[in-house]
Amino acid sequence: MQRLLSREHDQLLRQERSLLDDLRVQLARLNAPDTDLDLLKQSTAQLDELFLLVIVGEFNAGKSAFLNALLGSRLLPEGVTPTTAHVHLLRYGDEYHHQQTTDDLIVIYLPVDWLMEVNLVDTPGTNAVIQRHQQITEHFVPRSDLVLFVTSADHPFSESERVFLERIRQWGKKIVIVVNKIDLIEDGRDRKQILDFVRDNARSLLGIDPQIFPVSARLAMQAKQAAKLGDLPAPTGPIWQASLFAPMEEYLLSTLDQGERLRLKL
Repeated sequence: MQRLLSREHDQLLRQERSLLDDLRVQLARLNAPDTDLDLLKQSTAQLDELFLLVIVGEFNAGKSAFLNALLGSRLLPEGVTPTTAHVHLLRYGDEYHHQQTTDDLIVIYLPVDWLMEVNLVDTPGTNAVIQRHQQITEHFVPRSDLVLFVTSADHPFSESERVFLERIRQWGKKIVIVVNKIDLIEDGRDRKQILDFVRDNARSLLGIDPQIFPVSARLAMQAKQAAKLGDLPAPTGPIWQASLFAPMEEYLLSTLDQGERLRLKL
């Protein structure tokens, strides 16, 4: 992360690291529990990591399809049953390869330029019938710098999603909501009603008005694949416009600039 920082940001990061180290020394003198000391040590280590964007949601909300559309290739398994039994950590690499580092974590290296500044995480569904899936999801979210919460337009804000959002609020994480499969809702009034429903529930659960992006990952993938076949630099046309994917990409890849990412990390 160091090579991406301006002098001002670098100084701020050094001050934060120094404060955490001082606090750890003071707690050690007070014979604080090892769990507290380990937490501070982990926090210090996270300051040196790239910005961590974690994708969460129910298993059938289309998290993996959304990530595949964001990357422009079907690199993660998709399906109507729980397909993600592990946490997938996506990092930059000169060529595609992956390695399983623990029982729960698979690291995937991809030649995607913007992964030089951001690491992406695909987690198991929060409502997966296998309890272990939810346990490793809840273990990973507290390490995130930003949570992208994916819900489905055809059944937004289920009970398990409400419960999980309350947990995220307790962890104090910034949340951006993606309403996927918006193409399934053809009537404009119905779309507005769904988005208002999501916004009202998010405001009630989180106490804030989070940013909400309605998208169709399916249409976005179609448009990006068509652009590749046509050797075009970027997707265009009615399918891309119907996917509503552009504003969300603009936010993730441009609005979240260096200063904003550092602010969220601290």
